[in-house]
Amino acid sequence: MIFVEILLFFLSIIVIIMSISGLGRIISNKIKIDNITNVFFGYIFLGMYSTSVHFFFKINFVISISIFLFGALLFIFFNKERLFIIISKINTAYIAIVFLLIPIMISQKYHEDFGFYHLPYAISFLKEKIIFGFANANFAYIYNSVWLNISSLFFLQDNNFNFLTLHSFILYLIFVIFLCKNILAEKKFSPSNLFSILVLFYFLLKFSRISEYGADVPAAIFAVLSLIYFLKFFETDYVNKKNSYFFCNVSFSVFAILIKLSVLPILILTFYLFFKFYFLKNYLFLKLNFIIIYTCFFLFFIQQFIYTGCIIFPSNFTCLDLGWSNNEFLVYKNNLELINKSYFATQSVYSPEEYLSNFNWVAFWLKRNFAELAEHFLTMVIPIILYLLFLRPKEEISKLNFKIIFILSILFFFNLVFWLIFSPVYRFAIHLFLVFTFLCILVFFQKKDFSKKVFIIFLCMCLSFNFFKNINRLSKKNEIFIGIEKIENKYRSNQSSLINSVQVFTPDIEKNSKNGWQGRLCWDIPFVCSYNQLNINKINNYLIFKKFNDR
Repeated sequence: MIFVEILLFFLSIIVIIMSISGLGRIISNKIKIDNITNVFFGYIFLGMYSTSVHFFFKINFVISISIFLFGALLFIFFNKERLFIIISKINTAYIAIVFLLIPIMISQKYHEDFGFYHLPYAISFLKEKIIFGFANANFAYIYNSVWLNISSLFFLQDNNFNFLTLHSFILYLIFVIFLCKNILAEKKFSPSNLFSILVLFYFLLKFSRISEYGADVPAAIFAVLSLIYFLKFFETDYVNKKNSYFFCNVSFSVFAILIKLSVLPILILTFYLFFKFYFLKNYLFLKLNFIIIYTCFFLFFIQQFIYTGCIIFPSNFTCLDLGWSNNEFLVYKNNLELINKSYFATQSVYSPEEYLSNFNWVAFWLKRNFAELAEHFLTMVIPIILYLLFLRPKEEISKLNFKIIFILSILFFFNLVFWLIFSPVYRFAIHLFLVFTFLCILVFFQKKDFSKKVFIIFLCMCLSFNFFKNINRLSKKNEIFIGIEKIENKYRSNQSSLINSVQVFTPDIEKNSKNGWQGRLCWDIPFVCSYNQLNINKINNYLIFKKFNDR
């Protein structure tokens, strides 16, 4: 039976990929971009769609299925003259890649934030249109991710959330195929080619389980895409291609930031291209394609303002004193910094102020995170070094583009400082360490000839590792199904928060003791689930959450 489910799941993936690619054409229209790359633009459109629709409506099954049907029709329309050619030319190798990666979605384990705020947030999209002061319900909503907005479109009927992570899996899948396609299209080494190989091996080896994704891996993927197109920009002399690559760089940089603010310094590359190559002069940035990207950015920050009363991540400068505002949002920002810098393991030694001053936190943070950093760094370095060792040396050594090295070094330095100051958690800086590794190995590629045969061998090894790692995981499962392992938590009413017929629930920790620390999380407890006491009003059919107080 599971084999039939896998086959149907495979066919569903193909249809959804076609649909998202069709939606991507709305953004990339009149720019020569292939159907695979259009999938990435399709995610940008879905982010804009789910955010804007939720301003006025609850997200429901009809709204979700309508946009995917529309995308599928667009795909057929834009490819009607060569649809059968596209189908007939689907590479069996790519089909094999899809099947080898499908075990990631089978009996998948949740990631640590899934039951805390990813699932409850998505449920809120189904139960209410946008809520003013929504961050009062859960401090995790203070700075949201557009990726969570998209996830609400992947609920099935009856609140079935087995496919709530499907958009992350499809992004990962398309990203792998995109990298393979671009690498195999090259006949020789180029910086973007080498960087793509490094990224591909690392992602296949390290991110083999959906529980490792969250919103961090999608943000890293879009940041990496912006880096690839930055490198490609310098590898062509054709103006049209440069314009296309610049558009891709802008789009993917902005979207990566909307997924995760920690990748903000990636815009250094975009600003460099913009001012260095006179895009200000030719007004390319005022074309419709770019305006759609700006609109997506604008809509997201309207949403953040409605949630918190702040335009950007809570700060005195951008926050207004509104009915749903909360000064404790600013305190949460400081607490988040302490969490990210591993303070709570040393709170008996230092006060928060002492810990953050004079770099006292560095030694403790490094001790706590060294093993993880070393593991990820070795996963990046070892496969690419082995790959380069198996390549033949070049007869003529190619020249390095020192301009690229210089700009990427600046990016690395400023991104490293930004990361260490605000959020020194490894998963927030995946692209940063990939850039560092790339700069370290760049000198070696100029001495080597590219070999498709060697690349395919290493690719097969990485895919096999990913596949058998998941098969080993599944062999220990009692139940095999396509979807997410679930935690069923009991809950109780938050008596102080029953206003205007809106019931607030909170996890019943005593009854959920068998679920361990997951028993403290909301999971799919009915809306509204909150750990906080809320004052809820309703004006013109919009809920307003106010006056958060610690319990």
